[in-house]
Formats: sequence, structure tokens, C-alpha cells
Amino acid sequence: MSDLRNWLERLGDKIPGYSGYVAKERRRDVDKMHREHLADRLRATKQPLTEVMRELSSSGRLFEVGPVDRVLKKIDQVENRVRFASYGYAGFFDVAKIEEPQLERIYRFDLSLVEKVEGLERQARELAGKSSTADGLKAAAAEIEEAADDLNRTFDERYRAIETFGPDDQQGRPMFG
Repeated sequence: MSDLRNWLERLGDKIPGYSGYVAKERRRDVDKMHREHLADRLRATKQPLTEVMRELSSSGRLFEVGPVDRVLKKIDQVENRVRFASYGYAGFFDVAKIEEPQLERIYRFDLSLVEKVEGLERQARELAGKSSTADGLKAAAAEIEEAADDLNRTFDERYRAIETFGPDDQQGRPMFG
């Protein structure tokens, strides 16, 4: 693989614009891998929730399944959005348009997305311990649902940031304080 990279770097030195093309393609690949990794983690997050639903069903607490089912559907929706996102990346990843401040903003969004997925994973694992009462289960499920909504909003903000980047956008505004 390093031989291929060295060969590509040499080729990039000899053909104007080629190294930029390779960098653009690499950014697209990394972005896709990042989104697939997050989506895989979101899929795995549903497992402890499914186990709680199974336990509720087997112990005759069918009326309490609703909040957990709602959370599962919400996480499924976010997982699919993240996995299958196909929006303005072509324009964003064009080398002529992208600047380091823009990349930094996207990387901050990416870090925030990872942290929010980690929070969802923790909350999902803790749900079983909070499901001994109907009220505890309902409150814990509502917290997980809000965390999934927050993740979804952050993904929306990342989308809008990418869509609004233009050739002269070099602001690199901090997003999270």
C-alpha cells in the first residue's frame, strides 16, 4: 500500500491537479468510512434496547414496551440517515473550494457525532437497570430519545454546514463554544 501511495505522490508531482484529485477522493472515502462506523455503532446500540423489550414482554409488561419501541425506531432512523447520507459532498470536497477552516468545522462536527453516539451507547446499556418500574423506564427511554434527537440535530447542522460552504467561506467559525 505504501508503494502505491509513493507512486501516486510521484504522479501527483508530475500532473497538475492530480494530487488534489487524490486528496479529494481520500476525503470522500474517509467521510464514508466515518459515517459507516457511526451507523454500525448505532445499530449495535439497539441490541440492549431490544433485550429490554424482550424482558418486558416475557414478564408480562407489554404496556411498557411502547417507549422503548419508540426509541428503537428513532435510533433506526438516525442510523439510516447517517449510513445513507448523500448530499452536497461533491461540491464540498472539490479541492478548489475547500479550506482548512472548513475542514476543521466538519471535523468538530464529526467529533461531536462520535461523542453523542458514545452517550447513546452508555444510555442504552443503562436502560435495563432503570426499567424496574414503569416510571423509571419511561424517564430513561425519554432521555435516550432526546439524545437521539440531539444526534439527529447535530447531523443536520453538519449537513447545513457542508451545503453552505462556498469558495470564499474561510470563516472557520467555532461551532461548539
